[in-house]
Amino acid sequence: MNQQDIDAHLLSDDEFEALEELLVSDAVPEDCMDLEMLDGFLAAVVVSPVPMEPVAWLPAVWSAHGEEISFGSGRQVQQAIRLVLRYHNELAVSIGEEEGWEPFCFAAGEGDTLAIGEEWMAGFTQGLELWPEDWEAGVPAEQAGAVREEIAAMATTWGSPAADSADEETRLLWLEEAGEAVARIRARWREAGLPLAGPVAVDAPAAVPRAGPGRNEPCPCGSGKKYKKCCGAES
Repeated sequence: MNQQDIDAHLLSDDEFEALEELLVSDAVPEDCMDLEMLDGFLAAVVVSPVPMEPVAWLPAVWSAHGEEISFGSGRQVQQAIRLVLRYHNELAVSIGEEEGWEPFCFAAGEGDTLAIGEEWMAGFTQGLELWPEDWEAGVPAEQAGAVREEIAAMATTWGSPAADSADEETRLLWLEEAGEAVARIRARWREAGLPLAGPVAVDAPAAVPRAGPGRNEPCPCGSGKKYKKCCGAES
């Protein structure tokens, strides 16, 4: 993919800011991932050995509580979905590229209860849980072993007793190393000739036709909610 194609999938500064704000707004469930957690989550999704369709991972962005989740207006939900998918596509085209994706984390603030990178790693772990249980099937032993080692090394670093007392500089270094590990995982799949996750369709139809889903059926926008509680709320 050339640089022009990559640039076409990168979020603008305005889109990035809008996504950050939407993820903590009333438009999404209270326990929706914030931008740092989403970044880690999508990193794991994008480097899955088996590319995932949005329907497999998008509901987890909004909540871990399934049918109990509650959204705001359908229009805001559509905007949030569009930006999350755009962010997925940014990672899909820029991970491993020169001057490409790097892990995102919020700056430390006074009184923060979460340490730098903690939410990113939590999101990455959630994304790994969506990998197929038998993901090593069909993967050459060399590549599978190397990826296992990358994941184990990250888990050891972030889960060690020293992590609780690590200073900001150390944790930022760990986060940088995690980003490099993610890029190496993707490179391993490329070496093995496996299909890599690419950009997904983003723009949902502006209106759902009459022959569309019933009000109690899943909304086609991918939110995981019933149509009547999502895009159908506008009709």
